[in-house]
Amino acid sequence: MDQPSKESKRGTIRSFFNSYNIKSRKSTSAIPHNTTDSLSNETMDISSTSINDEQQEQISTYSSSLSPRLLSPSSNCFSPLDKPEENISSALFFSSMVLSPSNKRRQEQTSLSLPKSPRLSSPSSRVSQLSSPSSSADQQEKASSLLSSDVISDQIESSSFESSASSNKPTLNPSDLSSSFNEPPTQPKLATYPLNKDKRCFRIQWLSQYSWHSNSGINLNNRNQSDAYARGFNSWKNALSRNQGFPKHELSKSHKQAVVNFEEYIVRKQSSSSVLQVLDKSRKEVIEQNRTKLMKIVSLLHICGRQMIAIRGHSESEASSNRGNFIELLKWSSATDPIALSILNDSAKNSTYLSPSTQNNLVTLIASDIRQQIAQKISGCVFTLMVDESRDISGNQQLSVVVRVIDVEVTANNHQNCQSLFKEYFVGFVRLVEFDAQSLTNEIVKFLSSINIDINSCVAMCFDGASVLSGVHSGVQSLLRKQHIPRAIYVHCYAHKLNLVICDVTKAIPYLAEFYSIINKTYVYFHKSSVTNEMFKKVQQQLKIDRSDLSTNTTLKNWAETRWDSRWISIQSIIDNYQVLLQSLEELEEEGTDRSIDARGLLFALKEPLFIVTIFIIHNLFGKIKILSDQLKSESLDFGKAHILINSVIKQINDLRSEDEFDKLFEQIGEFCFKHDISFNIPIRHRRAKTVSTRFKDCIVMSTVGQREEISDKSEFQDRIFIHNLEILRGIASLSPDNTKFLEVEELKYLCNIFQCDILLLVNEIKVLKPMLEHSKSQNIVELYFEIVQFKQAFPTFTSLIVGALTIPVSSTTTERTFSKMKYIKTAARNSMSDGRLSDLSLIAIERDFHADYQKIIDVFATQHKNSRILLK
Repeated sequence: MDQPSKESKRGTIRSFFNSYNIKSRKSTSAIPHNTTDSLSNETMDISSTSINDEQQEQISTYSSSLSPRLLSPSSNCFSPLDKPEENISSALFFSSMVLSPSNKRRQEQTSLSLPKSPRLSSPSSRVSQLSSPSSSADQQEKASSLLSSDVISDQIESSSFESSASSNKPTLNPSDLSSSFNEPPTQPKLATYPLNKDKRCFRIQWLSQYSWHSNSGINLNNRNQSDAYARGFNSWKNALSRNQGFPKHELSKSHKQAVVNFEEYIVRKQSSSSVLQVLDKSRKEVIEQNRTKLMKIVSLLHICGRQMIAIRGHSESEASSNRGNFIELLKWSSATDPIALSILNDSAKNSTYLSPSTQNNLVTLIASDIRQQIAQKISGCVFTLMVDESRDISGNQQLSVVVRVIDVEVTANNHQNCQSLFKEYFVGFVRLVEFDAQSLTNEIVKFLSSINIDINSCVAMCFDGASVLSGVHSGVQSLLRKQHIPRAIYVHCYAHKLNLVICDVTKAIPYLAEFYSIINKTYVYFHKSSVTNEMFKKVQQQLKIDRSDLSTNTTLKNWAETRWDSRWISIQSIIDNYQVLLQSLEELEEEGTDRSIDARGLLFALKEPLFIVTIFIIHNLFGKIKILSDQLKSESLDFGKAHILINSVIKQINDLRSEDEFDKLFEQIGEFCFKHDISFNIPIRHRRAKTVSTRFKDCIVMSTVGQREEISDKSEFQDRIFIHNLEILRGIASLSPDNTKFLEVEELKYLCNIFQCDILLLVNEIKVLKPMLEHSKSQNIVELYFEIVQFKQAFPTFTSLIVGALTIPVSSTTTERTFSKMKYIKTAARNSMSDGRLSDLSLIAIERDFHADYQKIIDVFATQHKNSRILLK
């Protein structure tokens, strides 16, 4: 039989493709070798098959005339050659490559071709359509009988074809090619290869040199790819040309993509990954990328909040040179961080998540996460409530809410720093609109409930002396006990009490008002004018005073009523810079300007011996009070230690009245005056004698008409400090091992009533505890707690009693610290900040030891924004 022409061969292939509605050369995408397994199982629905002698001869002749087909392994398409030649198809191994009659008459006789289906738009859609057989039932029966016959089997073997073992319906393949895409690509090595028109042929060594070569007789065409899919390549003259042949194709983008796709398929096949799993993996990768970007945004917002810096600027537009700290930090980090660079450059304009509203939402979520952590630490524990109020820069009244709790997780093994035992957590600011006690009470209860803190667990309250808070009959502390927590006790802040004592002292002695005025005017004189300030620095340089020396105060300090430490510090600065002040004032007095008048008056006041005596006495007195003040502001100070410390300071103050202490003080004053050439003779101040009214000249008083108890100056300080909470002091003192009434039940009854402890159980536990603690080395209640907490299962009542006693605070100075932070956060330049944002940013800045859970924050954000434009979960 004559060898078929090129047109007949192409017609044969075309008629075979047409049975699947796959048009030759320009109609379809090539079917890859690594998808033929699926196709052999799902798409090959041959209605009927018959092979006669004429067909067998045609198959043998056609297969012997095939030229090598050149292609790249791919998971979804062939890799085209750049300049294909002639009519050699570039296709992958595919089962059932021939057996298609070349003329219409044989199609009718054999009924091989399948009914035509609509044109497929993609390989995936083609697979889905071909997988649904459209032939009739009788055709299927005929095909099954023919394919199962021995005649067909013998003919397949004799013609060097075999059925695909991996397919449900057998198809025919050349024996030297892969029967399915489960097998690796093969390169059949023929003894001789056909010559082209240039009398050149394919060389067998090219198969090893270019491993991606393969041979096939199928003309699977890819509509959108190069013509090499349909025509192939046989210009062997230019096969090794860098601009036309194999080297150029090997460097082409389509070839590289095909290799990548094929390798990805092999990996998926080895891991038994389905398409759904691959899609799910891709979706997870997208989600992970989106979450990584959002985590970067959240972390930057968190660091801005912790450092109390503004997040947004005046303008965040791209044309602005300063887009705010948040955007500028993101731009700065993009130089080294690819995630930040991707956020700025790769994000869609409508889903950058850099907008002000998104920033506010994320800041709120960060603060909420920190509040939840605080609520979890407080849950199941007793706590103390501390509140105070102050005005922000906008004039809004803000109520600071702080809770004090004992960290029960701290044990004897890790209590090297006892401060870790006492925790005072700031939970937020509450904007006040109404300022009466009932409104404040309602706001406090509502706020604590909103952050999941049970008000019933509150055992104590600590406020300052404001009547609206501390009022006995209608103050906040009274209303809270009447309406919510009847057993809670109220503690007047001891730091505020001490400040009240100092204020009373300043008013009791007439000269002290003049003394404080001199100190304030001296500070103002040298700080309000640049001329006087420069003169002060100039004299310091002349006297060779090192301004960098931290051991001395080289600058004057102001006397402030609300800054408790400022009194002693301002006096200390006057003493340290006394010589500088005198010399500066003398030079300014000689200028003859308006400043000279004030300089002359201050110079006279500072040289007065009464001023020098007063400054040394007050400096000595306030120095001892400063020690107490610093300790009262400490979170780790418990009631027992405070009692001991206050008694010690009172004793030292009383000792100042002794002759020995006064002699030492007088000696210091004399040395100071001699050093600065000041006469120590205190001049007598002449005062006009008080005259008696003429109405009383003829009156004779035989006896007094009333009586008044004399106020003892010695007991006034002690009464102001200890007049309240005496029962609490006695109860806590009895828990201290160094007290003479240690573990006396009568002294502990008041505390048992507050903390709702069973007195009978406590008595039994104390009977067992006393012998155990006979050789104890504990010296205070904190050390006793660390010793007992190891046996809290055996002594639960006593442990609860100690925890409750330690929970009672001494002062509410933590609320004062929150106002200092508030002034840093809400400044004049940021005065439009909302109340909620102020509370959130203050919480982030103050409770900086808490680490926000960014993954949890993103989960909550994704839940709240279900219509988000990017996948987050």
